[in-house]
Amino acid sequence: MYYFAEHFSESPDPNEKSVVPEMTQDTQARPSAARRKNQSAPPGIGLTMAIAVISGVVCWFWLASGRANPVRSTAPNVSDLTEVEEREIAGALTTMSLSNAGLAQFREGKDGGCRRPLAWVSLVSAPGEPPSHVRLISGTYYSPIFEVSATPVRVALPFPAPYETGHGALTAIDVGASAIISLLPAWRVSAQDGKTTREVSWRPVKSCGPRNG
Repeated sequence: MYYFAEHFSESPDPNEKSVVPEMTQDTQARPSAARRKNQSAPPGIGLTMAIAVISGVVCWFWLASGRANPVRSTAPNVSDLTEVEEREIAGALTTMSLSNAGLAQFREGKDGGCRRPLAWVSLVSAPGEPPSHVRLISGTYYSPIFEVSATPVRVALPFPAPYETGHGALTAIDVGASAIISLLPAWRVSAQDGKTTREVSWRPVKSCGPRNG
């Protein structure tokens, strides 16, 4: 009886290894570092960064393909012509040098037929310059010789090329001094130029069916 009690009251062998692994300092530190990382990152930052990257790629492609500017901008050496409106036709025709038969093509037909379009330009002396004279050539049309002074004068011209093309060239001759032809941007010519040409453009508007310049 005494032997039985003594046998089961023996203490565990101090040299026997424990089956429970001890946690090292590195093992204890890793969960704490992970928790700190998760706590420092703002919620949703991954989604925000992904959206920013995708948006940047889309914007770059949009700009590179030219879709950001659908309206063609005027080049520095090209000016825009303004079209004469219907209510201005009568006054515009008085500035042109054509026979009645020639002017008829720019008037609306009695049967409502289409007319050839006209363009406006304004002529004015350059600041500080004396009056001068300017003649314009637009396609096969030669304008009268206009006296240009400090008071702007507006004159009409046929478009220098077929209307549907949207571009052509004007020529200025017989300039006695510096003058400004009010296009957009303005075109400045001088006596030293002699005969000078300017590229012009316009935006065709089909309001009456086919038009031929």
